[in-house]
Amino acid sequence: MDVAEAARRRISCRAFKPDPVPGALVREILETAAWAPSGGNLQPWRVYGLAGAPLAEFKAVLQPVQ
Repeated sequence: MDVAEAARRRISCRAFKPDPVPGALVREILETAAWAPSGGNLQPWRVYGLAGAPLAEFKAVLQPVQ
């Protein structure tokens, strides 16, 4: 695939389904992403995954963007 084809195939999601994503799928995606290259091979990212009560508590402390 070349850049032009990639640009034509690109989609932009404006809404999300309410269905929960299975934890096993999230883990698989993150384990695969860990192999992605980064600039200077620094791997500067940190990923935190929350679900259930911890996610609800986190959402409760977030302030809405105005």
